[in-house]
Amino acid sequence: MSLQAQLSLMLVVVSIGSAFVVSYEQFQKFPVSPQSFTAQEPLKKPARRLAKPLIGDDGRVYACSEKTFYSFHKNGSIAWTITLNYSCNSHIAPEHGGSRKIYLVAENRVLKINPLNNDPYSTVQEFFGPEPGEIIGLAVSVSSSCVIINVRNRGLFAYRLQGQLLWTAGPVLYQHGYRQGCRKNISDCYFSSNPVIDHCEANIYISNTEGELYALSVRSPHFKWIQDLSSFDTRFTVTPANNGLLYVTLPDRALLLALDVYTGSILWQGSTGPLSSEDYAPAVDSNGWISIGSLDGFLYSFSPTGSLKKFPESYHNIVYYT
Repeated sequence: MSLQAQLSLMLVVVSIGSAFVVSYEQFQKFPVSPQSFTAQEPLKKPARRLAKPLIGDDGRVYACSEKTFYSFHKNGSIAWTITLNYSCNSHIAPEHGGSRKIYLVAENRVLKINPLNNDPYSTVQEFFGPEPGEIIGLAVSVSSSCVIINVRNRGLFAYRLQGQLLWTAGPVLYQHGYRQGCRKNISDCYFSSNPVIDHCEANIYISNTEGELYALSVRSPHFKWIQDLSSFDTRFTVTPANNGLLYVTLPDRALLLALDVYTGSILWQGSTGPLSSEDYAPAVDSNGWISIGSLDGFLYSFSPTGSLKKFPESYHNIVYYT
C-alpha cells in the first residue's frame, strides 16, 4: 500500500455505543512527532490515544489526548482544539458543568474549560489543585451546583461550581462513639472509585478499597448508609435508576445486584454472561429496565423487579425468564 493510501485511512472513534469517523488528515494537523522511514521499514502512524469522551448536550463529543483537548462535530470532523499546560487523565471522562462549562482532570488538577462561542481560544482555568495525591474520580451535578473530586488516600472534596469549598469527607466517620466505614481495615482503606451522582435522590455513591459502598448526601458529608459488598467482590460499578433502585454490576462475577437507594439493602440479584471490563457501564431506560451486553453475544435486560429478557444474536426469538 502506498504512503498516500495509508495516510488516507480513517480513524474511527467509538463513544458509548456511537461511532463517528475522523479523517487521518484532520488528526494529522496536530502531530505527535515527525518520523522518518526507510524503504525496508514499515510505515508507523503517529499513535494518539483519546481519553474517555464526553457527549455534550449539543451533540458534540469532547475528548482529550495528552495535552490537547478536542471538540468533534456530530459527523466526526474536528471543530476546534485547545492546547493545555498539563496532560489529561485518560481514565476519567470530562464532565459537563452547565452553561457550556467542561471540567477535566489533568495531572493533579481539575481544569474548567469555557468554550466561548466554539472559539479555539477558549478560557482554561485551574479549578482545583495542584494538590498532593492522585485525583482518581470526578463528578459534576448541575442541579445541585457542585463538583465532587476524589483524591487517593485523602477523600472527597465537594466544591460549588464557582469554586467555593462546601465540605470534605473521608471513608471513616465517627458518630456517637461508633466508627462508620472501613470496618475491616482502617489503615489502608480509602475511597477508590469514581463518585457517581444520583440526580433524582441527590446522593453520591462511592466505594472503598475494602468493597464497601457508601451513599452520601450531595449537600453534606453525611453517610446515609454503607453496604458491605466484599463477599461478592471489591471491584464493581454502580448505575442509578429513577425508581428508587441502585444497580451494582460485578464484572468479574458476571452478576447484577439491585439495591434500595434509601437503605442500601440488596433486593435481588441476577446473572449475566461474561463482561468485557471491570468498569463496564450498563444502560438504564426511563422505566428502570437495565440492559447489559455480554461477550457471549446476548443482551441481558432486567426489569425493576428482576425479571430477565435475554436477547440472542439472531433476534428471531427472545428468551424470557421469570
